[in-house]
Amino acid sequence: MTETNPQSNKLTMVLLGVIAFLLGALLITQVNGGMFLNKLSGQKIVTIPDGTKLHLALQNSVSSATSRRGDVVNATISNLIVIGEDIAVPSGSNIIGEVASVIPAERFKAGKGGFLSVKFNSIQTPSGKRYPINTTVYTLAGESGGSRLAKGVAKTAIGAGVGAALGTAVGAIAGGRPGRGAWSGAAIGGGLGAASAVVSKGKDVGLYSGATISVTLEQPVQVVALKN
Repeated sequence: MTETNPQSNKLTMVLLGVIAFLLGALLITQVNGGMFLNKLSGQKIVTIPDGTKLHLALQNSVSSATSRRGDVVNATISNLIVIGEDIAVPSGSNIIGEVASVIPAERFKAGKGGFLSVKFNSIQTPSGKRYPINTTVYTLAGESGGSRLAKGVAKTAIGAGVGAALGTAVGAIAGGRPGRGAWSGAAIGGGLGAASAVVSKGKDVGLYSGATISVTLEQPVQVVALKN
């Protein structure tokens, strides 16, 4: 009969115990979303759910008249975001986004209004931690100006005679530059009321520094909670 070595058995039991401990620690980490590691590091991870509203105050201005797609939009978060008893995002945190789409107001095409949309993609806390986010798009659309050329010609015909009206119409078409052509046409037509034929455009839209808006998280975000 082969005799069992007590020391060998003891070593085997120790190794099995270490393996069991490591497997258990790994399982705890996976089930509790990093709780085991968080305790070791002294940090607590909390999840901000999708659907959470963020109330923002703009720090810079953007508009359909001057901005371009990709221009940076900066704002601060005015509401404190609390998960349970933990502060997830303190008020005053920065939120960074960009102009997602922009169309300036148009001339001649029935005075189509401007269009502007912005989308935010990250939060930066006062401590410097930065987290990627996905929010709803905030959009603005300007009012249409209607068919300003036709209205202008009609008003001019009444106020300054048919000659002024024709001068405005010709001037608006000539030269390849609509804005300049319209002013030149009014000058050629002459007379009181000719200025009413200058072609206007639809309204541009913008978000200006200090403006307050709200967006909503479209996906949950994990952040390091602040200690109370």
